[in-house]
Amino acid sequence: MLDLSIVTDAVASDPLVIILAVFVLGGLLTTLIFRKHPIGRAVVRVVFLVLLTIALLHADIVPYQPLHLTGTPFTDAVHAILKIAWWLWAAWFLVGVLRAVVVFQRSPREAKLLQDLLAGLIYLAAVFAIVSYVFDLPIQGLLATSGVVAIILGLALQSTLGDVFSGIVLSFSRPYRPGDWISVEGGTDGRVIELNWRATYILTARRDLAIVPNSTIAKSKIVNVSSPSGLHGTTVTVQVEARSSPSRCSEILEHAIRNSRLIVATPAPTITIKTINATYTEFEIAFFVEELASTVKAQNELFDFIYRHLAAAGIDLAVPQNGPDHTKEHEGGEKGRAGVERLLELVAIFATFTPEERAAVAAKLKPRSYDEGETLVEPGIVLQSLFIIGSGVVSFTREGIEGEMELLRVGPGDHFGEIGLLTGAAASARITALIPTTVYELAKADLTPILEARPQVAQELCRALARLQAAGRLSASPELDERIPKHRLTDWFSDRIHRLYNVVNVE
Repeated sequence: MLDLSIVTDAVASDPLVIILAVFVLGGLLTTLIFRKHPIGRAVVRVVFLVLLTIALLHADIVPYQPLHLTGTPFTDAVHAILKIAWWLWAAWFLVGVLRAVVVFQRSPREAKLLQDLLAGLIYLAAVFAIVSYVFDLPIQGLLATSGVVAIILGLALQSTLGDVFSGIVLSFSRPYRPGDWISVEGGTDGRVIELNWRATYILTARRDLAIVPNSTIAKSKIVNVSSPSGLHGTTVTVQVEARSSPSRCSEILEHAIRNSRLIVATPAPTITIKTINATYTEFEIAFFVEELASTVKAQNELFDFIYRHLAAAGIDLAVPQNGPDHTKEHEGGEKGRAGVERLLELVAIFATFTPEERAAVAAKLKPRSYDEGETLVEPGIVLQSLFIIGSGVVSFTREGIEGEMELLRVGPGDHFGEIGLLTGAAASARITALIPTTVYELAKADLTPILEARPQVAQELCRALARLQAAGRLSASPELDERIPKHRLTDWFSDRIHRLYNVVNVE
């Protein structure tokens, strides 16, 4: 046990014992008082380092010289602890200066990595200095022993060290950055969240977090789809029955591409004829989207537009080669059906109609043709008919703070005019033909009997209007935007339909 008399004599004869106690107490108080003030805590530590240096030199204890034993174990232990504290404090001070000096404004991640490496070397040098000048042990033997230990640890931690060094290489070569969309060979695609010493964190399209070791990425093929720009290209394949000419099919496919707002105009999409035979013609469509995350949505949307545009043009998709041949049956069923009747099959509000009912509606439709760039509807006009897109693509635009802004595009099977027809509100958007377009008009007097006979048509119109209004894509009227809650829009439109019945019956 420690003799208290020896401790008392040491305190009386050596003020460094008191200094050690003061430093320990001061360190604890500094941590508690300046917990939320890192700058103040750093200043206090620097002051402590200066005071400790003065105290050691005043006691003829040089930190970078071997410790001289006094013969009193307690005093020697205090001196050793103070020297160890000085070396660790000095290493901390140098690391702080290093982090303040070594700064790459354009490469903060590389600066952090270099700072960590140099900080590790500084602390390692401090450890060797403590071993040499405090414990008076030969560095040569320690280095030889540490070399053997390093070899053993290197073999045991080969995989981990491979990840670390690969992380260093990736940090300096910078094949990708946080926020980039990358595709790693092996099927890992997503956005880079973080790159650290060991692994890269990737957020996949399914919102899963994939943690890929850096050594795996360093050995794999990496495709950075965000570099040099965020645009991402993809291709889809479509097979069309061979009865239609390839040029006509290519034109319809171009119309389907124009129908999609997710597909960018530059670089321009391309349509390539891959195969042609007596059964089908195969087309490959290459297009670009603004980011990788939009690829699946754009592809699904494009397939839907392709189906609609081909159906409206009277062109069928090819029958699978191994499937049953229904060509003759299909041709027989199409003979007695006009193109307008086939178009009505694409319109959601007429989906439940029988062929006879669709034929009756088709007989009441009035076609109108528009050239590319021609305006169909100007803002402020109150539409009193339902308009169905037969072919082509039309764009809805509205003047905003930054100029004209496109709201949506519609193609074959879509319709507009419901807002003016049901609410009496003027159109708030300009409707323009992006390509040569044919529109079929169904007058209010012809639509009202259909709404009375088919309540589901009215319900579908209400749901369509409510979806557009709730999504903010179209505005029915200013008072509607302010007074009607979004969850009551369907009921409000239903009431308008009942009023429409009464108005037409009175007329």
